[in-house]
Amino acid sequence: MIIPGMDGLVLRLTDEKDDTVVEGMKNLHDWNYANLLTDNGSQFSRRNSIMKKYCDQYLTDKHIWTSVHHPQTMGKLSNFQKGLKRFLRHRLEKRTNLHTIDKCISIYVDWYNNGKKVSTTGFYPEERYSGKRDTGYYTRLVKVLKLDRILSIPVVVGEG
Repeated sequence: MIIPGMDGLVLRLTDEKDDTVVEGMKNLHDWNYANLLTDNGSQFSRRNSIMKKYCDQYLTDKHIWTSVHHPQTMGKLSNFQKGLKRFLRHRLEKRTNLHTIDKCISIYVDWYNNGKKVSTTGFYPEERYSGKRDTGYYTRLVKVLKLDRILSIPVVVGEG
């Protein structure tokens, strides 16, 4: 299971059990936030005491569940997940090494947050949440994907 957080925070989980999901959410970030938008999976159920305890501790406002049979509610998130899955299939092919999977997830998230402007807001996700954008993502992307022979890496004045 891949659990997405705010625009492009992602964590690979070993299973979809309630405890695993909540621990994964805690590992994504350790700050309080206003709202949590989730689907209606059993891990996020109103009756799930583990999730309720998490929400009581980390949410300042409310837990919002998507409408059943209304996929538009999670459209932006769904689009993020589709792109991530396509990238993983392309990069991994049939490899199942967890370190390699985590590295690929990290590459995609770095690009998504810093290199892909959201058409509806006109911002990059990282800009939207932290107020600044990490422009070094491109250099990391080119190097990790081993594309430096065919793509140029901009030289930053002052770097050696």
